Amino acid sequence: MKRIPIEWSHFLEGLTDPGLSDAEHGLFDTVRDPRALPEERTRAARLLLEGMIRRRRLALISRFTEDGAETLLLFDPGRRARFRIRLPETRAGQERIPLPLMPADGEDPAYRDIQQLLTAQSNLIEYDRVLSPRELASRFQHLLTELLPGIEAQFFAVEIPARSAWPSIVWEHLPLERSELEAAARERTHLIRGTHSSGGSFLVLPVGDDQVGWNGFLLLESAAADFFGPSVLGRAELAAGQFGALLSTLMRLEGLIFYDFLTGIYNRSYYEEQIEKEIRLALRRDQSMALLIVDIDDFKAFNTQYGYDGGDRVLATVACVLKSALRGTDTLARYGGEEFAIILAPPVPREEAIGIAERLRAAVAEEPFEIQDLDGNPVRERITVSIGGVLFPEHGTTARELWGRANRLVLTAKAEGKNTVRFAGPGER
Repeated sequence: MKRIPIEWSHFLEGLTDPGLSDAEHGLFDTVRDPRALPEERTRAARLLLEGMIRRRRLALISRFTEDGAETLLLFDPGRRARFRIRLPETRAGQERIPLPLMPADGEDPAYRDIQQLLTAQSNLIEYDRVLSPRELASRFQHLLTELLPGIEAQFFAVEIPARSAWPSIVWEHLPLERSELEAAARERTHLIRGTHSSGGSFLVLPVGDDQVGWNGFLLLESAAADFFGPSVLGRAELAAGQFGALLSTLMRLEGLIFYDFLTGIYNRSYYEEQIEKEIRLALRRDQSMALLIVDIDDFKAFNTQYGYDGGDRVLATVACVLKSALRGTDTLARYGGEEFAIILAPPVPREEAIGIAERLRAAVAEEPFEIQDLDGNPVRERITVSIGGVLFPEHGTTARELWGRANRLVLTAKAEGKNTVRFAGPGER
């Protein structure tokens, strides 16, 4: 049999596969790009090759190591030809390995114990509140160190929507490149295991998938170079899968519990949790924060004249205007009825808080609003709001004190003509 050496790109061009995913098409473009670094082309070719073997586009006849590099003997059914492929060594200290198979029931009782422990839905609820994703991750990290003695576990949150491109984030905490993590995560058939230069070992487990989106990744580290053997890998993958399921459930629960479905913003329950967090943050940083109460003027008149559907449209419109006019770090919630609560995250001095409040008032007043009367005729109306504002800690040191003071200022604004902002003065209580 005559041996004919060919380039990676020529070999892969002959394997054109209509079933390639968008990510694989990107890898194929990298292989053919003469401007790409040799390491990038090699990595892309390796990922494409592994995917084709899994889909049986290529048949793997044998796999062996030769002169320190992995060599594959492949058969291409389409071309009815055999190929001997020599893969360059993986980047130092890293190894892509297939996910370990779970043992059958009864082979390892520890697996059943782990699954029962992790799938308990009560893990998501503490007394009368739902855990935050951060709290769940913290508990899970502690649990992993108990299930796998000798490791350190960290969860890094990275929100990536389903089937979207991964952002160019600097993975400063990981001993591998973003492109490698993305490729392994999208395949969902590989973990990434490796060794540190110090002699220890690590394991990276992506959390999520390309159907529902990505929540982050787990980094497990051990001082032992050979810690992540088959048994540990199986337990780690099972635990990570259950953690991902719990995290997804928790986020859906948050949507049910903390969102106002009429306006699409947070509700009073979320506000009450968030104001306590922001107060603690402001205290720790020795910074000021502000609370604004926004009340729609003459809201009952809208309900009387246009019915409850008209009142709902007014609420949704005001919520949308307020949300678009706020900073990304601020919190907007519907407190109840026609009242909205706004937390201006620290640091925010009094002058800036007043400026934001005035901007919100003006934005609502200037928003064009057309509604149908009870006979179906279009009517143009003008919506205005009254706003009361206070500063922490100058005007109160607890959530209750801040709300009471701001609420009195809203009443003052309404009594003085509406469509106004009243902000507590320096030193007022």
